[in-house]
Amino acid sequence: PIKPTDILPPERGHEVAKELGIPYYETSIVAQFGVKDVFDNAIRAALISRRHLQFWKSHLKKVQRPLLQAPFLPPRPPRPVVGIPDPPPMDGEGPDSLFCQPLCADVLFLLQAGATRVFAHKVYLATSCSKFYDLFTMDLGGAGMEKEGEESSEGSEEEEQSRRGAKEQAGRTKSLDIDKEGEGGTRGSNRLLMLQQGSLRTSQSDNALPARGQCSMGSLGAGRALLGWGRGFLGVYLEMVDDPVTGRPRLMTVVSMDDLIQKGPFQAVLQYLYTGHLDETRGDLMQVATIAELLEVFDLRMMVANVLNRESFMNQEITKAFHVRRANRIK
Repeated sequence: PIKPTDILPPERGHEVAKELGIPYYETSIVAQFGVKDVFDNAIRAALISRRHLQFWKSHLKKVQRPLLQAPFLPPRPPRPVVGIPDPPPMDGEGPDSLFCQPLCADVLFLLQAGATRVFAHKVYLATSCSKFYDLFTMDLGGAGMEKEGEESSEGSEEEEQSRRGAKEQAGRTKSLDIDKEGEGGTRGSNRLLMLQQGSLRTSQSDNALPARGQCSMGSLGAGRALLGWGRGFLGVYLEMVDDPVTGRPRLMTVVSMDDLIQKGPFQAVLQYLYTGHLDETRGDLMQVATIAELLEVFDLRMMVANVLNRESFMNQEITKAFHVRRANRIK
C-alpha cells in the first residue's frame, strides 16, 4: 500500500530537477500522459549535447531544445444528458381555437354595413399580414385626422390606383403563373382564367364602391376614413365594444369593411393568418383568393391557385415559410 509519505508533490520534483540542472516532466502510464514528451525531449537533449562535435555542428542546427511540459488537462467529463419534455397539451388554447372563440378580442370587423360582426386579435393579424400591421399602427387622431385623410385621399386617388394596380399585377404574376403548354396546361390556364375573371370582377368593382363611404366616428372620437388607403376598407375607429365571450365592455379597434366582402371567405382568410392553414375542400376558394388579394395576402392567393391546379403538395412549403416569417416578425 502507498503511504502518504511516499507521495511527492510537484513542487518537490521541481526542486530536485533544478538542483540537477535538468528539465522536469511528469508522466502517467495509466493515463498515457507525458510519456511521449519524456522520450521526445530526451532525444532532443541527447542530440543537442553533441553539437560541440565537429561533425554535428552543421547537422543539428534545427534541433529544438527540450520544451516545457504543458500542464495536464484531465479529460472532459461526458456531456450532461439534456431531456426535452414533451410540450404540454394546449387545452384548447391554440390559435385556431382562439379564433373560433375570440376571448380577449381587440379588433372588430363590421361586414355588410354592420350586419355581420367578426372579432379577431391584432397580434395574429399584424404579425402575419403587413396590410393589417400598417392598419393597426395607424395614428387615429380624431375627427381632424378623418377630414385630413379624406382630403389627402382625394388628392392622391390616381396615384394610389396606379400603385395598387402595379402591386396587384405583380401579385397575380407571382401567385398565378401557370404553364400554358400542352392540353393539361391549357385546361389549367382556362380554369385559372376563370379564377382571375371571378376575382377581377370583384376587384374591378372597386369602381362601383361608393366614392364616399360613411365612416361613423367611435364613441371616443378617434377614427379616420380609409377610402384612399386600401381596397375593401371603409374606416377605422376606436370604440367600447362588449366582449363576445365575457360580455364585458372592452376598448376595441373597429374596422368597417366594404359590403362586397362576405363573411365566410373573409373568415377563411383570417383563419389562415392565425394558423397558416387553408381548408382546401371549401367551395368558395375563388372568393377566398379575391379577399386575399384585397388584403395583400399573396401567399394565400398562391395556395388557392395551387389547389385549383391540383398542385396542393406545394402548399406545405408555403405554410412552413409562413410560420418562419411570422416568428421572425414576432421577434
